[in-house]
Parts: sequence; structure tokens; C-alpha cells
Amino acid sequence: MSIALILAAGKGTRMRSYLPKPLISFKEKPIVIHIIEAFEKAEIKNIHLVVGYEANKIVSTVEDRAKYILQKNQNGTADAVKQAEDTIDWRNKNVFVFVGDAPLITAETIRKLEAHHSKSGASCTFLTAIFDIDLPYARVIKNDAGIVIACIEEKNATKEQLKIKELLSSHYIFKGDDLFKFIHKIEPDQNNGEYYLTDIIPIFLSNGLKVETLQIEHYQELVGLNTPEDLQWAEEFSTSIQTN
Repeated sequence: MSIALILAAGKGTRMRSYLPKPLISFKEKPIVIHIIEAFEKAEIKNIHLVVGYEANKIVSTVEDRAKYILQKNQNGTADAVKQAEDTIDWRNKNVFVFVGDAPLITAETIRKLEAHHSKSGASCTFLTAIFDIDLPYARVIKNDAGIVIACIEEKNATKEQLKIKELLSSHYIFKGDDLFKFIHKIEPDQNNGEYYLTDIIPIFLSNGLKVETLQIEHYQELVGLNTPEDLQWAEEFSTSIQTN
């Protein structure tokens, strides 16, 4: 049995809307509804939303299609996940952690991620893709055998590492026991004091835990939408996929 944890606490200022970003309309539905429906189609029924900004509006829109966890202060993705520790029944279960602004994710991808994670026995498996556009996502560093040895945030990457096109977009599945055992070891970012879930990967690796990746074909599925322009290209991409 798996649990879905969707991070939907952000404001989304760049959308230039009075609505919180999870409720911005994409193809005639709120962004977050697309993600919820993908999990439902993948037969993941235990769905939780981490909410914050305009939480009441999100709850009134989504209603009983999810359960809710409040992140009072937006202190980063790892902090958002921490809020779920005492709410969800994560012991001996897998926990998906997805960002709440990527509505192109599909049920097929979710099913493949869960299957790969279970088959590999990894403590963490995350989605990657080869991105042919520049985005400020973490670079996935692998050795010659294709095994993950590091994930480097763009701001910390060397010139050579910045050439890597396989990126991490914050779509994970974890063994719940390992996630909540080690998440408290994440240190705050030195620049802004936020806690980033990406930082759990080197913690896992340094403790001998297995980390796997699943590379998908279309990087567009993984992109978080931040602006009205993003909504436009995402709708065009979605239409093109459906007609092919």
C-alpha cells in the first residue's frame, strides 16, 4: 500500500493571479486536481495535500478527494514533508512525495515509478528526464555503472556538472520508515534557512541506503508551472500528445 503526499502550500506569485497556484486553471481544472486524478487512476487512494497559503480555498475546492496537512510557515519542501510525520500512517508503507504544480504527470508514470521502486528495493526512487531546456533543477550525478552518487543543486554545480541534462524535479517515492528516520537530519539552507527535500539524497547515500532513478521520455511531465506562459506551453504540449 502506498500513500501520496502532494506539496501544495505555496503562493505562486509569478502566476499573477489572486488564486493560490494549486487552484490555477489548467485545461479547465485546477492544477492540483490533475495531480490528484493521476493518483486516483493509478489506484493510489490514500492522498494527502500539504496546504498553507489560502488553505481554506484549496480545501473547499478539493473537498474529500484528499486529506489535509497544514504547513503554517513555508520553510521548504522538507519542512512540508515533516508536517506529515504525525498525520499519515507511513510505517511499512511507500510514500510518494510530489510537487503540486506539475499537472502533466500521468497515472502511467506513477504506476511505473511505484513498480520500479518496489522491484529495486530502494529506500528512495525519483523521476528524472533529459531536459532540452534550461531549468534551475538539481543535476543527477551517476557513476560509470549508472548508479546515483549525488544530486547537485544548480547553484552549487560546477561548469561541468551544469552540462548534465538529466535533472531531478522533486517527484519521489520513499520507504516511509527511511524517509521519516532521516528527514530530521536535513540542515537548513545557509542562504535562506529553508529545508530542501533534495538534501535527503546524500544523507541516504552516506548511510548506505539505495537510491534509484526512473527516467521518463517526456520531461514536460515533470515541469512545475510557474507563470501564465508556462500554462500556455503545457496546454499546447498536452494537446499535441493527445493527438499523436
